[in-house]
Amino acid sequence: MKTVLITGITGYIGSRLAKALLADYEVCGLVREPLHREYIADFQDMLRLVPVDGTYESVYRAIQTIQPDLVYHLAAYYTGAHGGQETPKLIDSNIAFGAYLLEAMSACRVPSLAYATTYMTHYQGADYCPVNLYAATKQAFSDLLAYYTDSGLLRAATLVISDTYGPGDHRPKVLNVVKRAVKTGEKVTFSSGNIPYDVIHIDDAVSAFRLAGERLLRGEFRNDIFQVVPDSPLSLRETVELMLRVNHLTLNAGWGERPAAEREMSELIRLYPTPPGWVPQMSLEEGLRSLCRDS
Repeated sequence: MKTVLITGITGYIGSRLAKALLADYEVCGLVREPLHREYIADFQDMLRLVPVDGTYESVYRAIQTIQPDLVYHLAAYYTGAHGGQETPKLIDSNIAFGAYLLEAMSACRVPSLAYATTYMTHYQGADYCPVNLYAATKQAFSDLLAYYTDSGLLRAATLVISDTYGPGDHRPKVLNVVKRAVKTGEKVTFSSGNIPYDVIHIDDAVSAFRLAGERLLRGEFRNDIFQVVPDSPLSLRETVELMLRVNHLTLNAGWGERPAAEREMSELIRLYPTPPGWVPQMSLEEGLRSLCRDS
């Protein structure tokens, strides 16, 4: 049985990927204290969790000990706005830790990496224009990765992920905010809601990562970039209204009562192909039904 290592295994996407892979792989994860167990509590005993402290030495020891066949790098620190306190966290988590991971993989001859990045590096559809510092740090890691792949030290598949949603998700994402507000009756204010809202169900995101990993293990890809997106995205307002309609819910919504975010993503980003052989299976309508069935 091959071994996969997931960074960000305690997060929503990482945990769902880990659970999906358990039947076919030994699944390991790099974790930092304090360990957040919310998403992995029901299957933590089936995982091999290896602590790291953020230094190169600890990452190297973990990679050397685990000797994974494939690494999924999903760990990231996100903040939309930033100040003096957030900047070191963005640099440490999104650049330094990633650089240590790449160097440790190279030193331990671990050849394959699947990496999740953001569409927010493409403000207004540009080839590269970061929306915020978070997006800039994600691109910085991609630039580091290019050195290792161009030098023949690693092979990689980068997946540009749109927003994700699904059952068991407790992140403060807009659909979860709407779901909570429906129950409490609180008002939710929005901007116009006319921006494209690229949202993909977690099961489809997991299947894209799994497929990319399988192809990497077969020796495919060098430094290929793919986009994991729905076939026909709606606007944010259309998505929220569809969610309410198919679940027969009402929301106290204030459309147009909030100013648009600075550097808001108002363009539909389609710069890369979808992963070869990957087709999303969950329709938005059914996904929104299942989201509201989940307590």
